[in-house]
Formats: sequence, C-alpha cells, structure tokens
Amino acid sequence: MASIPSHADLVADLRILRERGLVRLRGSPLPSLITLAQLRYPAMEPVSAVERILARAVEALEGGKLGESAAYLFGLVRGTRDWSAASRRRRAAEIYGVSPDSFRKHQEVMILAQVAECLLSGGGEVAETPSGHVAAPARLRFLLGGAAGEPSVTVQVRPIELITGVDVLVSSENVHMETAKIYGSSVSGAIRRTGAIRGAAGEVVSDVIHDELHDWMTKNGRHGLPVAPGTVAPTGPGALSANGVRRIYHAAVVVPRQGSNFYDVDHTSLVYAVRQVFRLAEEERGAYDPPLSALCFPLLGTGRGGLPLEVGARWLWTGLRECLSVHRHWQVHIAIPNAEMAEIVARVVSDES
Repeated sequence: MASIPSHADLVADLRILRERGLVRLRGSPLPSLITLAQLRYPAMEPVSAVERILARAVEALEGGKLGESAAYLFGLVRGTRDWSAASRRRRAAEIYGVSPDSFRKHQEVMILAQVAECLLSGGGEVAETPSGHVAAPARLRFLLGGAAGEPSVTVQVRPIELITGVDVLVSSENVHMETAKIYGSSVSGAIRRTGAIRGAAGEVVSDVIHDELHDWMTKNGRHGLPVAPGTVAPTGPGALSANGVRRIYHAAVVVPRQGSNFYDVDHTSLVYAVRQVFRLAEEERGAYDPPLSALCFPLLGTGRGGLPLEVGARWLWTGLRECLSVHRHWQVHIAIPNAEMAEIVARVVSDES
C-alpha cells in the first residue's frame, strides 16, 4: 500500500497544478496528489479524485480572504476553470489588496502550504482506508450538552499557526511570559515564528508578537518578574492576520521549576486561564468591526508543560463548558496537530459530555 505523501511533496505538486490549471490536470506530473487521491478514493478515476480532494481541501479553508483566494488561484470558482495562471493569480492578489508579484512571494506560499495541510488532514472528509479504519476528519464538532441548539466546540486537526476562521488564537506561555524560541516546535514558538514580519528573502524584519508581549510586561510592571498562573495578556497577530486572526491571547499556564529544565502545570490555573480568555475577549469584543466572535485554544500545558494529553484535554473541556454555559455567543475551536491526538481528545470529550 502506498504511503501518505509528505507536506513538502504536496506543496510541490500544488505549485505545478496552480501553474497548469484544472484544464491541463490530466497528464500533469502530480505524483503526490495522485497518490493521496487514490488512497482517499481508490474506486474513483485518479484525475477526478485529484480534483475532488483539491476542492474539498479549499472548502475546508472556510472562505475569507484565504479560502476565496485559494479558490481563484486553482480555478475552482465557477467560470474561472480556463483562466490563465496569470489571470487567476491576479484575481487572488486583488482579494488581499497586493500586487501579483508580492502575492506570489508571500500569500501564495501560505495558501499552498495551507491547502496541503487540509489535504493531509482530510479536507473536511472522513476517509476510509482499505483496512476499514476511519481516519479522523479535519474538523470535529462536539455539542456541550449533547443536544441540538447547545453551544458547541469545533476541533480543527491542524497546527495552530494554520488555523483559519477564528479571531483569537490562544498561546500557551510560561509565567514569565517569555515566548518560545522562534525556531521551536511548541505552540508559543510556532505562533511567534508565523506572526513575525519577514522580508523578501524570508528574514525576520520584526519579531512583532514577542516584542508586543515584552511591552505588555513592562507596561504592567512585570518586566523580569513572573505573573500569576492563569494570567492572560493580549497582543496583535503580526503576520498571522493573513489567516484572518485579529488577536493573540497569551495564557500563562506553565511554571518553570527552579534550577531544572522541567515545568509544572496546575489544572486549576488552566481552568482559570480559560476563564480569563473569555473575560478579555468580552472586554475587547466590541472594539472590532465586525466584533470578535471566535476563539481557538491549543491543548494548554500538554507540550513543554508535560501535562498528560488526556488530563489536559479534560481540564480544558471543563473550562470551556463552564464558560460557554454563560458566554453562549462565542464560537470556540480547539487546535490539535494530528489525527492520533484528535482521536484521544474525542474520546475524552465524549466521556465527559
């Protein structure tokens, strides 16, 4: 059985498909897209299957500038199938209000990467493998009370820096509010890295999120000092605004152990941080047009904090249920980086609901 293609290989194929267009899909060298399409739809003709998984992946971006630009870029909008590559890129660039050349260097790179992420995570579909195992879809929805009309939480199976359709991303920080290294693999590092403003060669021009958080600490008299566990500090999104994100909320849930490389996370601080996120969101909601309406949480404390995944998911879910019982107008998402973790979280949530 063929293996699932890598993200880099899918991006390479998407770049070719963007250039050649759907009218020249047949005969185009797209080995990774064809492999993934045949894994997803083994009974379907390969070219038709490629177009189907591409369309579903773009749909999973849920509109906005990102989704609309992606649809034009690949000729998925009605009437654009036979447009030239230059015309499709020009229309996609207009949506972002930038020149086609600037779009090619920046937004197009992001779009190709995010479409590839959606392809890998299922593009909103539940795919059945030959073994009969059902893979986790890109999005899962859980009703808090188990009944229609109840508030719900959407799980997005993708890294938090690739999340779309939300206004606020919540980042897990230590009590010193020191963002992780810009090259790190943690949620904090990924948000800092993706939010940085970069030059034409990809160099960091402005470490926006890190600098704004440092300024917040100084303004609040905590420079060089820890904040109380559960404290939440707001910053702008930096380059993450390209995803539609308007605010980053930094939740201090991780406490470094003195003289070691280990950390502690207390579940009460985690629940308190969730409450503080909602409190701050309510305060800032009306300052934006349209008002803030959607929040996205990572699995707080389960990374460098060392909190077991099941424990972290249970306490996060506890905090979300409590807050949404009062603040029912908020849309809430949880970012989970892979399907295996999503299955664990889904089991925990189902048990707790």
